[in-house]
Amino acid sequence: MYSLRWLVLLSVALLTSCDSGEVTMPHEESTGWEPIDPNTKSHLRGLDLAADGSAWASGTEGVVLRSLDSGLTWMTVPVPSAEDLDFRDIEAIDKNTAITLNAGDGVFIYRTNDGGQHWQLVFSDTNRSLFFDGLDFNGEFGMAYGDPIDNRLKLLRSVNQGVSWHWVEDDIIPKTLDGEAGFAASGTGIRLGNSSIWIATGGGTEPRILRMSAYTGWQAISIPMVSNSTSGIFSIAFADDERGIAVGGSYVDSTMNQQNAAYTEDGGLTWNTPESNPAGYRSCVAVEQNGIAITTGRTGTDVSYDCGKSWTNISSEGYFSCAILGDRVIGVGRNGKIGHMKLPKEKLSSSPDAQVN
Repeated sequence: MYSLRWLVLLSVALLTSCDSGEVTMPHEESTGWEPIDPNTKSHLRGLDLAADGSAWASGTEGVVLRSLDSGLTWMTVPVPSAEDLDFRDIEAIDKNTAITLNAGDGVFIYRTNDGGQHWQLVFSDTNRSLFFDGLDFNGEFGMAYGDPIDNRLKLLRSVNQGVSWHWVEDDIIPKTLDGEAGFAASGTGIRLGNSSIWIATGGGTEPRILRMSAYTGWQAISIPMVSNSTSGIFSIAFADDERGIAVGGSYVDSTMNQQNAAYTEDGGLTWNTPESNPAGYRSCVAVEQNGIAITTGRTGTDVSYDCGKSWTNISSEGYFSCAILGDRVIGVGRNGKIGHMKLPKEKLSSSPDAQVN
């Protein structure tokens, strides 16, 4: 939950201005995805799992899906009169409550508190220059981000679990570089931690993390990944407030496996290149507190056992988005594609001192 101290400090700042233990050997064998019969042909990019075992997914044609069994079976709970909207992200609060966000031609945020039986439009702006990329929550506090206008990312914030939203003042946000923007590939280019907010960018001369701390304000931090008009950081995830992972690459060169990932061990202040990279362009990454991470994209799926320091390809099957709940991974993708797999576990090394977190 958001601490009161952090929420107060963050509100003031907004208004005024992997140590993962022993590194072990790679997994012995590939762990395959198992398909789940979809209830839709919509392209699905939004995905989130709640602590109560419920799951929510969102996509094109105003489609939202809901699961009550950790993503094994799904029911369609579409947003009425939203057939023209592409819901690129969704936040799962619990089995009854979710918030979803569209991308393109204005911004529209919908919220349900009755399992999708009814949806309320809680924020709208019909300015067609607005293109939003994702949203995230930590307790009651939420933030959504969109591509820049006049060299400033557009940010919305909520302090009541998405019931209402307000613009963040532009002049406190770092200016973007020429061509720099977010990628609405999986809605995971923004993460809210207990002490910081991280937003990923690409498209410019260098990919950057915009990091906001209640103590230091906003910082723009370059990271060692590829960036041009079709490349950059597509997804970020944090195991805790210090250990984080970034993935991406080029969405027009899906097999390129150079400069497509990075990791941090100091809360995003500095970023490092992995010993081995994911096997191609990746649009989403998810990580557990023990440092086990999954990343997926068009050309396959990879696992890291050391919070992004090294990656092993485990499947040629790929999805737009992935999420981890307990010992399972859920993936969603094109034409309603949904799959699940058992989270690959570390293989113990032969050293008697080896430990599994």
